Amino acid sequence: MSHLIPTPHVETTDEPQGPPARAAAVSARGLTLHTRRGAVYGPVDLDVPAGALVVVQGPQGGGRSSLLLTIAGRMVPDRGSILTVLGEPLPRCRGAVQARAAVAGFAGVDDLDESVTVADTVRERLAWLSPWYRRVARVDQRTFAALAEPVFGERPLPRVDSLVWDLDEVDAMLLRLTLAMAQHPDLIVVDDVDQVHDSVRRQTVWSRLEAIAATGTTVIASVASFDEVARMRWDRRPEQVMLATGPHAVPAT
Repeated sequence: MSHLIPTPHVETTDEPQGPPARAAAVSARGLTLHTRRGAVYGPVDLDVPAGALVVVQGPQGGGRSSLLLTIAGRMVPDRGSILTVLGEPLPRCRGAVQARAAVAGFAGVDDLDESVTVADTVRERLAWLSPWYRRVARVDQRTFAALAEPVFGERPLPRVDSLVWDLDEVDAMLLRLTLAMAQHPDLIVVDDVDQVHDSVRRQTVWSRLEAIAATGTTVIASVASFDEVARMRWDRRPEQVMLATGPHAVPAT
């Protein structure tokens, strides 16, 4: 069974206990998904506080992407699974969760068209998020900066006239995060962070995900490496979910 690393039990006393615990953004019990080929993931027990950064670690074929898409209301788990996200029961309230949960980094879901410019990519996303009757203006560097700086932080922004093809893998990932955050979500799930292959450069992505979580947005991100958290630098060590499920899974070590 996959679960968060447990928090030690603390006995109550009459002494002040500090600020109250944060409400759960995600709560799951016995969360599973099967197909005709067998188990995709689960069972998973999970409690994610609002505003937390959680790292889901597991092998290729271990169900990481499907688990994250289920949490974001894009996939339906097995009957009998208990899942509440942002206070809404899933899958019954999928629409409400989808409106408040964004996705980034998923192959076949939010892939970037490499043949278009950054400006056109952003404009298309803003048009998708706007009412059908509202015209979305051309995206200039100033407009892009207002949207992207909270995600990129101190990293220089790409020029809006750059082709997506010309972006390096860090900027491409941060652009996908920017497009997801344009939804102003309460929760963002990010798949396959190690598609940024170099661990030194991947540190930039983790630092920016940590900064997003610090603003109050709950972040759940997946990675294949089981020692990823130990190898990265953190302002606050994230919580971890270890997966060793699915048709091609290998035991966690």
